[in-house]
Amino acid sequence: CVFAVLAGCAGNVAIDTDAVYGVASIQTDNYANETLEYYYYIPSSVIYDAAVSYPLLIAVPGLSGHGENFVSQSMRDFAAENGFAVVAPSFQFDERNWDSQQSYQYPWVWSGDALIDIVEQVELDNGITFSDWYLFGFSAGAQFSLRFCVWQPDLCAACAAHGSGGTVIPEEYVDVAFFVTVGNQDTSRIPKAQAFYNAARYLGIDVIYEEYGVGHQLSYGQIDDSLEFFSGVD
Repeated sequence: CVFAVLAGCAGNVAIDTDAVYGVASIQTDNYANETLEYYYYIPSSVIYDAAVSYPLLIAVPGLSGHGENFVSQSMRDFAAENGFAVVAPSFQFDERNWDSQQSYQYPWVWSGDALIDIVEQVELDNGITFSDWYLFGFSAGAQFSLRFCVWQPDLCAACAAHGSGGTVIPEEYVDVAFFVTVGNQDTSRIPKAQAFYNAARYLGIDVIYEEYGVGHQLSYGQIDDSLEFFSGVD
């Protein structure tokens, strides 16, 4: 099967042979992420025009996950159909900084700047400009995504966060649309998802909350519903 990793060898999957994609890296000062890899995918529907800014789907996997494996074919199809590019960082857990809230799940420490550096590198390497970031995260990636959007709302249009392992409470209104989900069997994370939802609702933030019939996992339904949610964000 050609492009087995990207296409998943699924039958009748359309391959965008003119897409630009691959794995690259940046350097950081974090001991566990000195060489931080990321996956990027730019479909042929995105025309390289310096005068145009294109929306960007940022997919952040669960704990120490690899971006290239996290980006599903449905995400690439969505990107091609809607004129998005995709970036997926492969953050590695720096466990010794977890208790002090210095690990990558806290973007204002270092990982958020690392993501910004990644996006700037993809822009520079491909002669393209991105605006309106759409973050999609699972578990540790959901923590990062929620916190990043609260921290840098001017960069972000929307966030789909699934099964966040940490409690994130917005403290002020942000003009970002949120889709927050959790498995109805993921009992330890349900209160964390509800805490974000309730705080966001109180502040007048655009937020949707859904539970799915799974444990701590990411279902196809959550992925598909997230992409539909993104397509409806102004």
